[in-house]
Amino acid sequence: MSGLETRRFVLRDFEPADVAALAAYQADPRFVSARRKAGQAAGDPAELVALFRQWAAENPRKNHQFAVICRKTGRLVGCSGLRAANCPQDSGELGIELSPDLWGRYGSAAEIAGALLDFGFSELGLVEIFGDTTAENHQAARLASFLGAQPETVEAAAKQGEESGSAPVRWRFSHKAWRARDGSRPGARPKWMPGD
Repeated sequence: MSGLETRRFVLRDFEPADVAALAAYQADPRFVSARRKAGQAAGDPAELVALFRQWAAENPRKNHQFAVICRKTGRLVGCSGLRAANCPQDSGELGIELSPDLWGRYGSAAEIAGALLDFGFSELGLVEIFGDTTAENHQAARLASFLGAQPETVEAAAKQGEESGSAPVRWRFSHKAWRARDGSRPGARPKWMPGD
């Protein structure tokens, strides 16, 4: 097993026992409503965990999808990762999903995102990391902007998104810009825990 440690969280590979906790927060009415507004389909938690475990076993590993565990309670409070399998060379896609109980706690999201960015740039050798969201996702926009990402409209889907009320936006982080911020980022520098 491998993962990351931050001041308040452990990001580790998923285990079969995580299915129930993942299913519980994804069934929360607040989570279901937000997913519908974003036009996202719900996935089966058992199938997702099986897929994440399959990714963890691949060699070489291209996708790192982690369970987010609260250090204080030991509970699974989210799912986050970097996926490079279908991305241009030296780039990866950042994704963070947190339990509704953590929504609005930007310090938590920034700590998790910062750990993933450090991991992607330092350990995986990525040159660029991006995240996709919609223009209406103000929480994601605030987080990405705070962490120094540059926004751009995703042209291919922009017209369709505008018609549906959810114009897509891509946030880009460059290795160079991230390293320039090294001394000013929130939270402790994460520690990488290599697998056995």
